[in-house]
Amino acid sequence: MSLLSDFTARYSSSEAWLYDRFIAPAVMDMGETMADDYLRLLPQGAEVLEVGCGGGQFARSQLDKRGDLRWTGLDVSAEQIARARRRNANLENAAFVVGDALELPFPDERFDALISIASIKHWPDQAKGLAESVRVLRPGGQLLVVEADRGCRFEDARSFVSRWRLPAVMRPVTLGLFRTLVAGRSLDLDDARALMSDLPLADWEVIRIEGTPAILMRGERRK
Repeated sequence: MSLLSDFTARYSSSEAWLYDRFIAPAVMDMGETMADDYLRLLPQGAEVLEVGCGGGQFARSQLDKRGDLRWTGLDVSAEQIARARRRNANLENAAFVVGDALELPFPDERFDALISIASIKHWPDQAKGLAESVRVLRPGGQLLVVEADRGCRFEDARSFVSRWRLPAVMRPVTLGLFRTLVAGRSLDLDDARALMSDLPLADWEVIRIEGTPAILMRGERRK
């Protein structure tokens, strides 16, 4: 089933390829804006879980900066996990597994940090997925979620879409698709705050990421 008809469906092979080749680099750039500060908080050798890792671009970029981290990427798409494994094949501290965000295949309190970028909008039950995310965090572990903002500014959406690796002539169409089919089916600030308020997190916050069409959700699992 296509994502156009069911946003919680798994990527088809063609959709996974299109996302990986043309859109993912712009998404990863957006996520990196916040992740750099976030990863500085982590101790040497920290274990990180990335939920919705796609083709492993973000893992690669972060491990190039923090080679001490032990990174696990999870995605529901077998095609994307295959790409992630190929892209990171020379890294001994990166592993990629097929799995569901709503039933993470890991024990309680396994990870020091959990990151998810542009994935939560696809989860059939976002509250359950976030509860699972916190479950696998150690006390004091860091949660960071970046997602498209349903209430984003037109200029921020246009700037973001301009960085997709597609011909400029396609930008009016892709901008419309992003605003209706992606951001339009995503979270706004109130949605995100309601989800975070029910979690056992300390010092959590939900903010718009300035200059981007995205929301940042972050917090620390209570000790």
